[in-house]
Amino acid sequence: MSEMTTNQETMAEEAAGQPQESAQQPAENTGKARLIRAFFDDDEQPSEDLKAPRWSDVLKTLDTAWLRRQLYVVLLIVVGIIIYITNRYQAQQQIIELEQLQNELKDMKFRVLTRSSELTLRTRQSQLEEQLKALGDSTLLPSNEAPFIIEKEVDE
Repeated sequence: MSEMTTNQETMAEEAAGQPQESAQQPAENTGKARLIRAFFDDDEQPSEDLKAPRWSDVLKTLDTAWLRRQLYVVLLIVVGIIIYITNRYQAQQQIIELEQLQNELKDMKFRVLTRSSELTLRTRQSQLEEQLKALGDSTLLPSNEAPFIIEKEVDE
């Protein structure tokens, strides 16, 4: 509502040929005056001075000279971020490859253990005798005598 009254006052002054307040006062005073009027008005809507700044306003306030001075720092930060991301990606790929190789190694160990147990089972004397009987080879027969230990004489 205060803006409408100020607009009406401005239009009345222009019609009367009087100069506007904003033309006579510096920009700082008009901003302060608007802020004070907005504070004391009963109007519920905040004025533009009391609103949160927008990104476009923030970007406009950045000085290009400051940005030029800080360009190398910004580039250094961007390069660091890129190096960090690529390093992390490569580390994750190596971890995935390591897990695959460990799983493959585990699988190979189980296969070797299975083959070893099969070989042990097939090379037992009882299994060999059964295989020979099944083939019909009668030239090899199990021994009826118990094995004995051969002792070696020690020369002193």
